[in-house]
Amino acid sequence: MNIDEIDLNLLRVFDAVITDGSITRAAERLGLTQPAVSNALGRLRAITHDRLFVRTTRGVAPTPYAEDIRAPIHEALAAMRSALSEAGRFDPATATRRFRIYLTDLGEAYFLPRLLAHLAQAAPGVHLETLPMPEREHREALATGGVDLAVGNLPDLGAGFYQQRLFRGYYVCLVRADHPAIGETLDRETFARLNHAVVAPAGTGHGAIEAALVANGLAERITLRVQNFLVLPAIAAQSDLVAMVPHLVGEQMQQGANIRLLPSPIGIPAFDIRQCWHERLQDDAGHRWLRRALAGLFGET
Repeated sequence: MNIDEIDLNLLRVFDAVITDGSITRAAERLGLTQPAVSNALGRLRAITHDRLFVRTTRGVAPTPYAEDIRAPIHEALAAMRSALSEAGRFDPATATRRFRIYLTDLGEAYFLPRLLAHLAQAAPGVHLETLPMPEREHREALATGGVDLAVGNLPDLGAGFYQQRLFRGYYVCLVRADHPAIGETLDRETFARLNHAVVAPAGTGHGAIEAALVANGLAERITLRVQNFLVLPAIAAQSDLVAMVPHLVGEQMQQGANIRLLPSPIGIPAFDIRQCWHERLQDDAGHRWLRRALAGLFGET
């Protein structure tokens, strides 16, 4: 027997007929005509080289061969129905799925505390793994499933990707609380005289900070470049450097530190914090649940 010759619908007909013991009742259950059921059985007989059923006064009776394959076929069809049904479901309370997310250090500091608290209550078996956004190949990782979601100030990923804005961000200046050159406000002239620390995480739009300083003729005032934002509070608290940070994370950094936040005296564009994913995961139930959780926790109303 060549398994490639078997139409799955033939097995559905066989299972219905052997269960009901009647071609008429099987046809009604399957929504088919009696000739269609008889035709399907004829095709299956040709493949199996067995009569499968013989007519009786009460309907049809299976041959010994049909009895032998009855249970395996019924179980296989049930397994397929279950697999197809369960594949589209996601129960956060019992799920044990792992999600991989592109996040910067800022994103980890801002998103993870609240998100993890939510998971502990709603989806205790769900695990997270975060990775830094690379300069290259991030689209490929999202497209192939190496990473499930990217969240942050992200470049446009182009065709094949979905995105959802969570909130609008803007930059503020972070300086030490007792900075000797700065009063209640930070004016443009003072800003231009001071030295600056900048961060430009790979694969994000935060390079706009350095671009704004350069556009304002302050390239020579950039005396420190660091790999991530989270070191800036310690650096600013013990130096006269000025650093620009997103306002929401700056508010977190300010707590308990010898720093303060001031409006930027130079124009620098606001930015959108978005979650982005590949179209292959658009209809995935678990992924959809995670996106809704992020939007509910952090999205603007």
